[in-house]
Amino acid sequence: MPYIKFDTITSTNDFLKSYCKTRELPDFFYVLAEQQTKGRGQSTKTWQSDCCKNILLSIYLRPEMALKDQNILSQIVALSIVKVLQKFNIPAIKIKLPNDILADGKKIAGILIENSLQQQNWKHSIIGIGLNVLQTEFEDLPHATSMKTLTGQDFDRSEIVNCLLKQLKIYFKKPATEVTTEFNKYLQKITL
Repeated sequence: MPYIKFDTITSTNDFLKSYCKTRELPDFFYVLAEQQTKGRGQSTKTWQSDCCKNILLSIYLRPEMALKDQNILSQIVALSIVKVLQKFNIPAIKIKLPNDILADGKKIAGILIENSLQQQNWKHSIIGIGLNVLQTEFEDLPHATSMKTLTGQDFDRSEIVNCLLKQLKIYFKKPATEVTTEFNKYLQKITL
């Protein structure tokens, strides 16, 4: 799978959005960074991450689905992360709308999907994923956790990225109804 890796970059999503304007990219082309200086979350939120400890990843895709099915893309990405975390024995995983993955009640991953449309057609998507792997201290983020915090183990980040790409490809082959049914099993229920 072709990719570019940076030591430091402003944002993997921003780089990939610009990069794909000047060249034809294959599906699942991705960009990794050891550190982002302007990592973004949903809306105006930032994504904070210690250097060389987590997965900061953006993936380029041209989804072959109708525009009305954009929510299926989000479900595929969330489920792929869930399955990877389960493979590495991370406990109590839930999906919290709109874009968080929780483990043991705390945020372990975030998703930022940016779609590019041309008239009424889906041109491409940039899927940003931040996954806390080895970081154990989260300043001013009491509801954050990591794979290492939860297990006490070190993990090979490149192995996790490879597993994630594999899971994405598996879920893209599944029928939308099957994806949604499985997604709903992991969805955090909102209590009033």
